[in-house]
Amino acid sequence: MDDNGTTRSNVTPISQQAAMQLDSYERRQRADEIFMSGKFDGEELRMGQVLRRVREALGLDLAAIARESRIRDNFLMAIERMELQTIAKGYLVPYLIAYSKYLGLPEQEVVQRYTRECGAVDEVKTSAPVQKIGNIREKAKTSLPLILAGVGALLVFVAGGVTAALLMNRGPEEIVSPTVVAVSGARDSLFAETAPTAAAVSDLPLEIVAVRQAWLEIRASDGTIFLSRTMAAGEGYFPRLKAGWTVSARNGGAFEWRVGEVVVGPLGPEGAQVFSLSVDDQLARAAEMAAPTVAAAPNGNTTR
Repeated sequence: MDDNGTTRSNVTPISQQAAMQLDSYERRQRADEIFMSGKFDGEELRMGQVLRRVREALGLDLAAIARESRIRDNFLMAIERMELQTIAKGYLVPYLIAYSKYLGLPEQEVVQRYTRECGAVDEVKTSAPVQKIGNIREKAKTSLPLILAGVGALLVFVAGGVTAALLMNRGPEEIVSPTVVAVSGARDSLFAETAPTAAAVSDLPLEIVAVRQAWLEIRASDGTIFLSRTMAAGEGYFPRLKAGWTVSARNGGAFEWRVGEVVVGPLGPEGAQVFSLSVDDQLARAAEMAAPTVAAAPNGNTTR
């Protein structure tokens, strides 16, 4: 304390450069914590979301990264959203490696976690280097094509002989009774109602609609992701039918199956996660619920 009563602090103020280094260190620690835990504010994150949160923790924006990494910003955004339709096959792994290096993350771990979650494991297998073991020798020439050609010619000859024998030994032609016409008409009458119903099931405008904001993922049977993001309330998506597509959601009660204005039912229980739910399994119930609407609409089309 001075003579005039002023108290002086013993703490020496740090320089601006030191303050920037401290801020950078704290950002790095926060980014590494998000990556290691896979969480942000207590919420479980998928790998694309982890990359986005790490980038934000480091104070980086996509435009700057796109300029320096030479990866288009819309590709980087697609990687963070795990919506890979716009990325050509074979480019995902190189993009992930370059992006991980830029963010200071372990590239191989990022690639493995990301591709496992988005179903692109095949691309990783084809991109992985194959270790050379021993000497690679030229394959010995084989006469297999000639053998196959000879077998094929023999089969054609035998088939032709059998066909000729059947034609020569064919008995008198059967006289068709006029009553067959009546049977055919009865058959048409019997199945007249079932055939349009089967066609109508495949043509149903089955839609998944968000009742409130929530995350939804839609995959094809081969693992291709057609949608993986947070849907806004009232937003809908028409999955492909009879194609083996599946749906996953963090809250099944936040989504509904609909056919036009008809509510078929919720995607799942309120607050419960739904994982790989079959779209095609909903068709029978949707057709039953929408049947009155289909019957009342002109030309059998549902009203929207």
